[in-house]
Amino acid sequence: MDKELHPFNNSQDVIHLQTKYALFKRVANILFAVSFEGGFDEELMKKALQLLVDRNDCLRITFVKDGKTIKQYFDEKRTLGDVPSKKFTTNGQMEAFILRFRKSMVNVFKGETIKPVFVTDPSGKQQLIIKISHYAADTYGIGVLVNDLAGIYTALRDGTELPPATGSFEEILRKDAEYRASAEATDNDLEFYKEYYGKLKDQRPRYLGLHGDENDRWLKYKRKGKLFLPYLYLRCDTKGYRFVIPAAVCSRAAQWCETSGVSMNSFFFYACAIAFSLKNGRFPYQLPIELLNCRAKVAEKKAGGTKAQSLSVHVHVDFKKSFAERAKELFEQQSEMYRHTRLSYLETDKVIHSAWNMPWTAAPTSFCFSFIPMAMPEGVKLQVYSNGKGALVAYMALIYDVNTNEVVVTYDVQTRMVTPEQLIEFQNLYTHVVEAVLDRPDEPLEKLF
Repeated sequence: MDKELHPFNNSQDVIHLQTKYALFKRVANILFAVSFEGGFDEELMKKALQLLVDRNDCLRITFVKDGKTIKQYFDEKRTLGDVPSKKFTTNGQMEAFILRFRKSMVNVFKGETIKPVFVTDPSGKQQLIIKISHYAADTYGIGVLVNDLAGIYTALRDGTELPPATGSFEEILRKDAEYRASAEATDNDLEFYKEYYGKLKDQRPRYLGLHGDENDRWLKYKRKGKLFLPYLYLRCDTKGYRFVIPAAVCSRAAQWCETSGVSMNSFFFYACAIAFSLKNGRFPYQLPIELLNCRAKVAEKKAGGTKAQSLSVHVHVDFKKSFAERAKELFEQQSEMYRHTRLSYLETDKVIHSAWNMPWTAAPTSFCFSFIPMAMPEGVKLQVYSNGKGALVAYMALIYDVNTNEVVVTYDVQTRMVTPEQLIEFQNLYTHVVEAVLDRPDEPLEKLF
């Protein structure tokens, strides 16, 4: 083969681990729907989708085995093929189709990365439902692709010039490989995490569920004095939920962050930690997994593809300190961690388990947190669906539309562990925390809650 072969980046490594060891494989798919105000012409959209593939090399990846490792190459050209069209008369029919559609894998070893379907829902509204390989794009990358698709379709419809092309994911992989090639720098990153978690030995985290103590499975372990819940690999059915934090609240948060020199990620992240602490008897130490989109350069932000990394961030909710004080400390802590991202998640996880003498079958956290800024085009809406299976009790993703200032909070929760009522109660608590700390950011938390 004369094509250039590239290794996995750290994000793809985690996805491959999930796919390899999970009893279910759909974790490697992302399913989402795109709707256009006023609908769209299907034939014109097919042309736009082909141009999307032509312009985004992350949609032209093929994975191959190279000895005992798996690598990837990029085709210069790939034909998308036909796009089926489906109409549904009932919501049940449409939900059943989505369930079936998300279960089947997109086969990246045969050069498949994306499968679109035109759908007309029972109300007559058109949607473009797309299943994409998680190896090929993460949620941030999907935002890049949706923006490009909207620009392409608008240009074809109006007879105007195509928008500027997106960036190259293959070039990002090259830069990632160069970044991780330094053995000395990688050793320094490892020493950083050993020191980071080593200092926290007396601040042992504990499993904190958004269900609090209202779960018999967790209580069984808690009564025995256990701090962690075993990883759940069987019957991990999940269901997706969607909530909105209004633009009025998010605008206040954005203004406070700008004035205080704190990222929006840190603001919503620490507010989430406070909500979990309150729900679990004010237990202060948490180890949430944060998904970091490692896109610091303009070229990386303009490219599709998969470039996110899991970091287990230790959070101490100090009720004697103000939100402002701890949020700034957390921002500095996160910023320092982001400068040490050469290690894979498994390598940092090994340090975590060693620091607290945890068994590998134990889950120190119940959830994964992700804050994803996006700029959706006017008149275009994006909805990400649940995969239907997940090893974490809850995955919480906040998608921040920088144009509307709304934050869409999406949850994917295990139905065996969390009831809809518990989730709604937690989301209400989370919203209350956000509003309370915005009202009085400089007062100790113990005076607010």
